Amino acid sequence: MPSPTRPHDRRESLCAFVFYVLVAIALLDRGLLGRGSQYFIGGSTDLGTYVWFFKWWPYALTHGRNPFLTDLLWAPLGVNLAWVTSIPLPTFASLPIQLTLGEAAAYDSLCTIAPPLAAFVAYLLCRRVTGAFWPSLAGGYLFGFSSYMLAEVLSHLVLIAIFPVPLAALLALKRLDGEITARSFAVTLAIVLAAQFLCSVELFATLTLVGGFALLLAIVLFSGEMRARLVQLIAPTAAAYVLASAILSPYLYYMLALGTPHGPIWTPDRFSADVIGFLVPTEIFALGTLRSALAITREFAVNLPEDGAYIGIPMLVLVELYRRQHWTSPQGKFLTIMLAAIAVAAMGPALHIAGRSSIAMPWALFTRLPLIANILPVRFMMYAFLVLGLMLATWLASSSVSATAKYVATALVAVSLIPNPSAAFWVSELRVPEFFSSGAYRNELSSGETILALPFGKQGTSMYWQAKSDMYFKMAGGWTGVTPFPFARMPIVNFFEGADDLPEPDDQLKTYLAQFGVTSIVADPADTRFAVFKPVLDALKVPARLVGDVWIYKIPADELARYAKVPPAAAEARAEALRMDAVLTAAAQYIAGGHDAPSLTPRELQRYGLLPAGWHVRAARYAVSDWSVGTLPDGRIAIALNGSYDGLKPLIERYSSGAEILYPAPARWNPRAVPPKDVLRAMLLIFSR
Repeated sequence: MPSPTRPHDRRESLCAFVFYVLVAIALLDRGLLGRGSQYFIGGSTDLGTYVWFFKWWPYALTHGRNPFLTDLLWAPLGVNLAWVTSIPLPTFASLPIQLTLGEAAAYDSLCTIAPPLAAFVAYLLCRRVTGAFWPSLAGGYLFGFSSYMLAEVLSHLVLIAIFPVPLAALLALKRLDGEITARSFAVTLAIVLAAQFLCSVELFATLTLVGGFALLLAIVLFSGEMRARLVQLIAPTAAAYVLASAILSPYLYYMLALGTPHGPIWTPDRFSADVIGFLVPTEIFALGTLRSALAITREFAVNLPEDGAYIGIPMLVLVELYRRQHWTSPQGKFLTIMLAAIAVAAMGPALHIAGRSSIAMPWALFTRLPLIANILPVRFMMYAFLVLGLMLATWLASSSVSATAKYVATALVAVSLIPNPSAAFWVSELRVPEFFSSGAYRNELSSGETILALPFGKQGTSMYWQAKSDMYFKMAGGWTGVTPFPFARMPIVNFFEGADDLPEPDDQLKTYLAQFGVTSIVADPADTRFAVFKPVLDALKVPARLVGDVWIYKIPADELARYAKVPPAAAEARAEALRMDAVLTAAAQYIAGGHDAPSLTPRELQRYGLLPAGWHVRAARYAVSDWSVGTLPDGRIAIALNGSYDGLKPLIERYSSGAEILYPAPARWNPRAVPPKDVLRAMLLIFSR
């Protein structure tokens, strides 16, 4: 591998790092100028969760609490934070900024430095491979400011600390060239792996998968002495994992000893790269703000902060030029096959074309594996951009390519990847009611009291509220990615998170409050769904007071005594039964009214006024809902419900002789099989007309 002279290399490396930092500041921090401390880089309620962890780690360690377990969230049951995006390394790295300038400055600093740091380490990797400055500068930029990085910086601090990935590859090259000993490689790689784990457990897992595949592929493609050296990487790499596991042993214990999530936390199909998405930019890029591009990308299943698949036509053309020039070499085959394999993995379990799912893809096999099933496929694109950066740097450094071709190619790639120029696009306000920021909560709430905060979970910023109160109160809720089953099964939770189709919401709310010991409700009237919540809250018939800018509902200790005796399964079963009756009746009336059966959809039932008053069907493809209805190709009517086995069991028993039952769908219901426990699954009831 080329090895530039050190003094020259250091000066150019410093220039590269400064360049990347200036780009990040110009792109991400412009929108913060002249705004208050409540403005952050990004634009989702996930920001509040990361700020919560800024508070949590120091709070837990200074108050003698177990940092992996807490009952401040999802009280009184609590939650295992080892399965949450808890970002311990970024938290402690930014602690000096938190203590001096505040959480907003710390969060923004981490978001600002992440792209340059990733770009710089990728630059060092490209420089190692090519020995050329300008090509390596371009390759590093492509990785650090890729569509993956720019998408994730909008929402997921946990996914942008990716500098360990090219650093691990750089260490491997140094070991292959004999610059470091096997022992030094193992120790250094262990530190890199531990750092990646403490930034993101998911990235640690994908780094292991992709790194393992890369090593095996390289052993197959290379021969002779190089193959022997590659094989010799296996033992120190394994040693590095053992050492990293020892470093991370407390974290690993709480991850594995207390149980693991059942099945995927998120549906992989919704977080898969769209084929068109490789070619058409989202609004993260300047070209993606064009009306024609927006019309296409808004049909994609994946949401904007996860849509990091865009490569662009100029870069794809350059990939083909690289393939033609380097396919005869093992290095060329290696990068080309790696890119193809990663792209296929990023497409997920099914092929998506303009938002429509079609044939099964290889990743479908991995969705059946424990733990790996929780990886969201589109996030593999981060590794694709590292490969693309190496391809770009290698092609630009090639002596067989004319200078004119290099200039034209660089210009076209650069234009296709110009980020969205709007400063406001990259920032948003993370509002906290004055009730919390002013300290007024201390006059209304008791220390350690359990509250229900509305808006709920991911729909609001209640995590930020709690962080601003220095963990003064507990919440019967939260936003931790994983919703504990006892909460997820309660029908009112889906109502809080956006559904409008909950039968008897007032009784369901009372059951929820009683089950989890809620003594106060704090509701933000500025929330867009407050008008939906307000009638349900008023049905409690408890005094409500507007304190500053929030509504406070105090729940008397004996007010909900009888609801505390309602088994959670009974509350769920009640809602499922009422929902089923309403949908089945509406579908029957639709058919009896002479309407075209193949046109039967929830929207059609709403259109003809066949749904109960207060039920609404949203046009968005993935709008929150617990039910659906439609006509199968053979003319039969199918009603879909979502719930636990205990909640759906009465319906299974009621319709077992009159309908075909798929549960958990798409499997046919087998009364002899052991039903899934402590999970929510879809059930399909299929009726003849």
